[in-house]
Amino acid sequence: MTIRRSVFAAATFTALIAVTGCSSADPDVSSSATASQPSTTSQPSISASGSLEPIPVPSIVVDGAATATVTSQTKVVSSLAAPWDLEPMPDGSMLVSERDTGAIKRIRAGFATSLNGPGAEALRNTVVAEGEGGLLGLAVDPSHPSHMYAYLSRADGNAVVRMTLTGELLSAPVDVVTGIPHAANHDGGRIDFGPDGYLYIATGDAADGDLAQDKDSLAGKILRVVADGSDDDGTAPTDNPFDSLVWSMGHRNVEGFAWTADGRMYASEFGQNTTDELNLIEPGANYGWPDVEAREGAPAATELSDTVDGLTYPVAEWPVADASPSGVAITEDAIYVAALRGEDVWRIPLTQDGIGTPARLDLDLGRIRAVALGPEGSIYILTNNTDGRGEPRDEDDHVFRLDIS
Repeated sequence: MTIRRSVFAAATFTALIAVTGCSSADPDVSSSATASQPSTTSQPSISASGSLEPIPVPSIVVDGAATATVTSQTKVVSSLAAPWDLEPMPDGSMLVSERDTGAIKRIRAGFATSLNGPGAEALRNTVVAEGEGGLLGLAVDPSHPSHMYAYLSRADGNAVVRMTLTGELLSAPVDVVTGIPHAANHDGGRIDFGPDGYLYIATGDAADGDLAQDKDSLAGKILRVVADGSDDDGTAPTDNPFDSLVWSMGHRNVEGFAWTADGRMYASEFGQNTTDELNLIEPGANYGWPDVEAREGAPAATELSDTVDGLTYPVAEWPVADASPSGVAITEDAIYVAALRGEDVWRIPLTQDGIGTPARLDLDLGRIRAVALGPEGSIYILTNNTDGRGEPRDEDDHVFRLDIS
């Protein structure tokens, strides 16, 4: 199986490392995950000029096999403290954010060392690590690999900041987006650059579902912002659907998203008491929270992936006990979703018609927070057993490299 980073990746690793959220307190549910076959023609792609263009049915997808085998599982690094995000770097290292300490650590040759400089000090001093908040997502600009963006909780709310990374030193942070509502639960936190060059930011509803339906609030949304290191950082692209930073709305708590090579954006979402979601994200779409949870409360005839009465429904869903989905990574042939309560990684095959049936990788590593891709054909995962909700094992937490066939 060939695995690669999305087509908009900044650069490939030159020498990848050699050795290698939450639903509320929900009752256990044991039913299986389900999936639909959404059309692949509705999500726009981005042309070289930056305009939106329709895309054809993709030719890059392969068979719709519902299972895969983990052929090797190699420990890359150990003893991380409540790690949250995993960001591969062009030089072959990886960066990991630690939610509670506010530290960013570089992983190289089996060792994790903290970044330093004014930016690192500022993060440690300003991060408010309460509940699910803290230092969360990291993103490096593919066009300017020295520009690093971070999502953090602080006294004035959640924010995204930009820093310059030179060697092991971070410059003082510059605010990019501020005023994202913060609460002990549902802070979102995933950030990444899309194939169009814009920065996408996932936010939670800050434990107030009504905010997800308020177009004037940044909570419960996926945001799309300019992030090019200029004075325009944090502004809204002119083709955003609501003439604001908002790209999609009606989300409870999104902690993962990624794109297929043809431009489809998929995002994971925490349900409340019954059902977690995987959504195909369309600009301007409303995913229903808090009026519906997945298909709970939807019209009786609504199928997975349908848009009915202005609300868009998931393309796949799980009982909350089986998922509590966080990070997402997408390869040429499958979507990989990290599961916290489910303590596994779900693989959802990409098919000619959309997606196939989700299946577990059957790992035995505890809670999984993040998934990242290495261009040499491996998947990297970040465990999350030391975040206060897991059961730490020896030397937790870890980064592992998986080889899958």
